[in-house]
Amino acid sequence: MADVDRWRGAELRRRRLAERLAWELAHPDPEAPRDGLSDFVAAAAVRVRWASAVDAQVAFDHAPRVIALGGEFGRVAGRGGVVLFVHCFEGGMDDWSVVVPWEPFAGPVLVCVDGLKDHCMWISEDDPPAREALSLLQTEIELAFGTRAALAGDGGPPPD
Repeated sequence: MADVDRWRGAELRRRRLAERLAWELAHPDPEAPRDGLSDFVAAAAVRVRWASAVDAQVAFDHAPRVIALGGEFGRVAGRGGVVLFVHCFEGGMDDWSVVVPWEPFAGPVLVCVDGLKDHCMWISEDDPPAREALSLLQTEIELAFGTRAALAGDGGPPPD
């Protein structure tokens, strides 16, 4: 039973972290430079190379499907734009949450996993494979919103 409690605690911590990061990106300090990150985001985010970020690759692959199939995601809107957070399906083998600056699609995409505790992976456009992955993520999320709307209109899962 202790393992289940520890797992649930890690999952809850990850989800809270992702939602806080989304809020921070959507509500930047008015005194900060336009592209500046809040102290909280800067302290939590760790830049990683795309090629070595296997957990981030899994999250990028699965996040659009989670949205399309009625999984848990949310939007936070503020002065910094609209930021999405997507959580993996509960009870599965995955343990990720993704934070995506959506409108505009700019800034760091952050991936939280249980093993990083209070930190997250920062995927940026620094290298060509990451740029390609970010572009694909944007396209697939747009398609996922269309699929979700179509399923909701056809009696599928309700929209969030």
